[in-house]
Amino acid sequence: MLLIDVVDPFLLDRATLTRRGLSDTSRAAYRADVATWARQIARLDGRLPQRPTADDPDPFRVVAVADLTETTIKSAYRVIRLTEAPATVQRRVGTLRLLVHWLQVEGHLVGDPTLRIEAPLRPTRLPAGWDDAELARLATTVWADRPGRPNARRWPALERACFAILATTGLRAAELCALTNLSIRDAGQEALLDVIGKGDQQRAVPIPPEAVSVVQEYVAERDARLGTQPPSGPLLLTTQAAPLTRGALRHLVDGWISRSGISRFDGEAVHALRHSYAKGLIRSGVPAPAVQTLLGHQDLKTTGIYVKATAADVRDAALLSPARRVLRDVVGPATAGAAGARPDG
Repeated sequence: MLLIDVVDPFLLDRATLTRRGLSDTSRAAYRADVATWARQIARLDGRLPQRPTADDPDPFRVVAVADLTETTIKSAYRVIRLTEAPATVQRRVGTLRLLVHWLQVEGHLVGDPTLRIEAPLRPTRLPAGWDDAELARLATTVWADRPGRPNARRWPALERACFAILATTGLRAAELCALTNLSIRDAGQEALLDVIGKGDQQRAVPIPPEAVSVVQEYVAERDARLGTQPPSGPLLLTTQAAPLTRGALRHLVDGWISRSGISRFDGEAVHALRHSYAKGLIRSGVPAPAVQTLLGHQDLKTTGIYVKATAADVRDAALLSPARRVLRDVVGPATAGAAGARPDG
């Protein structure tokens, strides 16, 4: 039995048993994880070349369930661990264990060939974000007229709408690009943004009137330029009347960062705006459960990372206190250098 015969039933089973079901993105990620294992196993004995080519067969069609042995999996794991990030490897191992368990339950596999594999620990990184002064510089850059030749593909109103939504709601890039003309709705004294997040989970995020005004200015300009758009159509369109994509959004945000000269963090630049939004809420005293709801986190532990990050910001800010310089001037550098010593009693 080949993997091509079991991968779709496995994904269907996951969609049935998972509480939230499987979104298209999650289904594609599971499938990609299994394909990675199949590809590495097939390369071990030459069924697939070490260097991929356009003529390579589907790895699901050359690897059998019987090929999932402890020996082959350990060999494939060595390669995967050396070539991919720890978080990615951890996910690949988790998917393989789910597949192996399902194969055992269905009677397709005897024993668990993954028992001796220990996935690497996911590195603990506090989310990086910009402070208020840096966000102000970023906003000034977005609103500033850019010198030089006019660019037919650049649309200042679109960029301002993107910034306004990202900075005041903390949306993910995919969530922003998925907004429709019906996503912003009036809810009495406030406006709400209906968002479809991970796992197709829906949430309503308050959007301040300042941001709504910026978006309305873009929509008026968009409709004047491209014609009135259908209610269910994408909210954010480019100058070519195409829906805004994550790649195009990433390009816009990268440009803002470069022109403003603010810090650039590892990872996707768009997500730094989400981090900034979350940390700003925590610093303002918003309870973690409320921040969890606004961000669409399934687990409060995820939101807790922002609490830790904000605590680190407070600690770093405390170290900048002018009183430290005053104390150094009084007690002298030698005594100040022993600041880590604990006083008696």
